Amino acid sequence: MAIDVESIVMEALLELVEGEGVPLERVTVKRLLERSGVSRQTFYNHFLDKNDLICKVYERYMVDAFNGTPTGFAYCDELERSLARMREHGDFMRQAVRMDGQNSLTEHVIQRSQAFDLAWHQSLWGDDPMPEELRLATVYHAMASVQMALSWILSGFPAPEAELATLITRMRGIGMERLFEGAKTPGNPYAF
Repeated sequence: MAIDVESIVMEALLELVEGEGVPLERVTVKRLLERSGVSRQTFYNHFLDKNDLICKVYERYMVDAFNGTPTGFAYCDELERSLARMREHGDFMRQAVRMDGQNSLTEHVIQRSQAFDLAWHQSLWGDDPMPEELRLATVYHAMASVQMALSWILSGFPAPEAELATLITRMRGIGMERLFEGAKTPGNPYAF
């Protein structure tokens, strides 16, 4: 049975930040290695650096439903579950989105959201390239959604997850029915 090194290191990071209250900026690779028992070489075989590790924690623990291109996907429900996990890991998330630099989580979230939405909408559109208007609307809604979620995180999670998920989903659905006319899967992908 193979050892899941990535999970061991990710758990060590969350334990340091959430369990021991170590500020994320002060967590060093050396400290992670001591906590996890993983060698430096093994760490770098799995992660580019600490910021890459932070991004992978986000992907696995916060937004796992948004990995790949979904089929039978209920956007609002999955977003609500992801927001709930972000709140659950609130200390980690608030600190992570404040960190700047190469491979920052904020930049990763923006790029990842756009890539996911473009792939999802393309799969709904069909084999032909989606129209430019749909592509631009997709990127616009992805950016707006990310900014709303980041603001929610940095403000200390002031609204319930269901409320924010519903608001974001409704915002994303504006005009989508018309933009998906002629698609392989027509209609508003954000409809409730």
